[in-house]
Amino acid sequence: MKDLLDPPTRPISMKSINIVAFVWLCVLTATFVTSGAPAARSTTSATTPLTFANAVAFFKAARFRATEVQPRCAIFFEGEWKNANVYNYCVIMVENSDQDIQVTFYLTDAHEMNWVTEFLDSQFFNRNETEKLFQLMNARSDVRGQNVGRFRVDFHHWQPRHAQLLVFSFTPVRARR
Repeated sequence: MKDLLDPPTRPISMKSINIVAFVWLCVLTATFVTSGAPAARSTTSATTPLTFANAVAFFKAARFRATEVQPRCAIFFEGEWKNANVYNYCVIMVENSDQDIQVTFYLTDAHEMNWVTEFLDSQFFNRNETEKLFQLMNARSDVRGQNVGRFRVDFHHWQPRHAQLLVFSFTPVRARR
């Protein structure tokens, strides 16, 4: 009987590699699914106001390293070395202007897209707003002045080499009197 640790006597085919990759993908997906998806939120559940202070607290609670650039701008970052030559990272900038809150994500790895998902699925948005924000993000086109629940939203998506840049600008819609 051949020992499994012995090197193969013939080259490994691409088909074999693809099968192994598919099996690992299935195992990882099953692990995620069995761990339980987050409970669905009600469309009328209470939301936390999207303010500069609340957005900063949200990313600090996620244990990002933070830098306050000025009182109205904070930068958060995390990263890790994948190997000796590749460093994957995420930079999040939260800015407060007189009219809106702008949240910018600079991502160098698909794994970091989880932070965009966490933010859009957070307590700042009700279920309908979250769904609409994901639709805007997945439309693959820039958006200006789109009404999304309590906000007028601008969304921009750029893909420079080796990165993605996503910018959300949230302007509260004033109630008419």
